[in-house]
Amino acid sequence: MGVELYVANLLRVAKQDLDGARSLVRDENRNAIYLCEQAAEKLLIAVLTSEQKHAGIRHQLDQMVDQIPEENPLKPGLRELQDLARYATTYRYPTTGGKLAPQPASNIVHEWIGRIEALVLECAKRFRVDLNAMDKPAGNVAPIR
Repeated sequence: MGVELYVANLLRVAKQDLDGARSLVRDENRNAIYLCEQAAEKLLIAVLTSEQKHAGIRHQLDQMVDQIPEENPLKPGLRELQDLARYATTYRYPTTGGKLAPQPASNIVHEWIGRIEALVLECAKRFRVDLNAMDKPAGNVAPIR
């Protein structure tokens, strides 16, 4: 049951990250896009775990997507998420010169939230995960085909 619970809770926390991003974007908080990147990381880790691949915890989303087999029909959509990797640090720290990168417009953040959420919901469906039932294992963790 360990893998089933891990995959399910990764998807739940990804959904919570997206809920947090929605709240932060309303307040024009620069960390909204960071939470989108975090949700993408958790989603990718869940998919890689179902593929019996160790993802670790890292921000190299492109390398994570590279590990997903081509047979996985969600890979093209997951590939689109790799651009979020730059938000893992860009908006959390000033440059070495002390400047802050301008944060993305709220419509861009909302677009990312929608794209990630669609993939989280698709994975929850395929893995038979109730996103509202904390600590309930996935009903299926077979690779998505």
